[in-house]
Amino acid sequence: MTDIKQLRTIQVSHAEMLKNLALFRDLKPQSSYYKTDQGIPAEAYETVTAKTLYTVMAPSTAAGPMSATPAIVTGDNLSVIIAECPPGDKPMLHAHFFTVEHFFCLSGRFRVRWGDEGENELALEPFDMVRIPPGVCRDFTNTTDQTAYLLVFISGKSEADYNDIAFAPGESAAFKQRFGQDVADKLETIGFSFLR
Repeated sequence: MTDIKQLRTIQVSHAEMLKNLALFRDLKPQSSYYKTDQGIPAEAYETVTAKTLYTVMAPSTAAGPMSATPAIVTGDNLSVIIAECPPGDKPMLHAHFFTVEHFFCLSGRFRVRWGDEGENELALEPFDMVRIPPGVCRDFTNTTDQTAYLLVFISGKSEADYNDIAFAPGESAAFKQRFGQDVADKLETIGFSFLR
C-alpha cells in the first residue's frame, strides 16, 4: 500500500478543470440525441425512460443507452443522470443486470416500484435514497402535481456493464403492441433490450 504522506498534489489548468464541469443550463435531454432520423420517435423513447433525462456524467459516450453525450466523460465507471419528471411520469419497469442503480430524490415525491410486475413499492421524499440491486425490475413515478427531480447514479465494474438495461416481459409486450417491433428493434440498437 502506498504511504499517503509520500504523495504529492497535482495542479490542473483551467481548461482541464472545465472538462470536469457540468452546468445544468447547458445540458440537453437524452431524447434529443435519438431523434426520428434514427427511427426512434421521441414518444417511444420517453415511454421507456423518464420524460426528460440529462446525462451529467458517464464513463464514456459509448457506455450504454444512458450515456448520450455526457457533460463529463470519466473512466470512473459511474453515470450520473438527472430525471426531470412531470406529474405521473415514469419509465417502464426495467432491470439493470450488471450495474447498480441508485435513486436520490432531489424534489417532489417518487413512488419506487420493484418486482417483475412492480408488485412492491416504497416512497422517496427530498433527500431520500434507495439502491436497487442488479437484476431487479424497477421504475419510479412522480406522485406530485408538480415537476419533480430525481438524481440517478449507475455504477458498474467496467464500461461494458452499462449495456445491461432490459424491460420487464409485460412492459415489453405492451410497448411492442403500441409502437411495433420495428421501433423496439431500433431501441435495441442503442442498448436497450426487451424481455419475453
